[in-house]
Amino acid sequence: MIKSRFNYWSCSKFADWIRGTPKPFALEWNQWAEWKGEVKTKNPIRYWLAEEGLDILQDCWMFPSDIYNAVRIYVRNRWIDQTHIIKTGLKPGHYHEIDTKILHGLFNELVDYVEGELAHTMKSYEDRDYKFIKGKCKQAGLDHLDWACSLTYNEDCGIMEGDRRYGKITPQAISAQKVKELYIWWTKIRPIRPEPYYLSGMSQFEGNEFFSKKSKEEIKSMHNMVKLEEQYDKEDTDKLIELIKIRKELWT
Repeated sequence: MIKSRFNYWSCSKFADWIRGTPKPFALEWNQWAEWKGEVKTKNPIRYWLAEEGLDILQDCWMFPSDIYNAVRIYVRNRWIDQTHIIKTGLKPGHYHEIDTKILHGLFNELVDYVEGELAHTMKSYEDRDYKFIKGKCKQAGLDHLDWACSLTYNEDCGIMEGDRRYGKITPQAISAQKVKELYIWWTKIRPIRPEPYYLSGMSQFEGNEFFSKKSKEEIKSMHNMVKLEEQYDKEDTDKLIELIKIRKELWT
């Protein structure tokens, strides 16, 4: 695909003038279909000129730059950013089980999504001084999520007072809340979970022979350690399932 940009001429004020109807800033997917159907029915010729005609003109005008950008983006994605690869973030030079690679790989992608893709959407805010390191910024990503978490149905969405949806949070806000929850769990909560080996008290028996006769305290500590490890494993699995369930919502 040569074109790697949006057709924005059809979203300009000139397009609104041709169409005779201003295009909303944001709508839910099903509401876009309603808006397009209503405007197209009202004046199909003006609608085509604004929505289709301007897109065709823009494609012709930007064809040379589209080819250049397509080659540039392919080279960067293929050999520099390697966007086709899932990076685990695990320590290189060590062996890692496949379940560990799956867990770390998918959650590392979530971190890249928040600190990279979402963070870059905040660059347009000139009043906020974000510091990006290697193309990432934690605070910018979190600020985007905080904004998305607060989205409600209102006039900007074409929902007026009196509508039963007015004032309620949008599906985008619900998804953002889950993304933030999983991101915070992976980056702040999970890393400080106490090690089962120490939390269970097994560390005090360090150095004892494995096949030696064990005391009741040591056996109890072993059971506690296994139980904690199972609890941690279940928590990891539950969070991984939650991430899989919202994978379709991870877009910008």
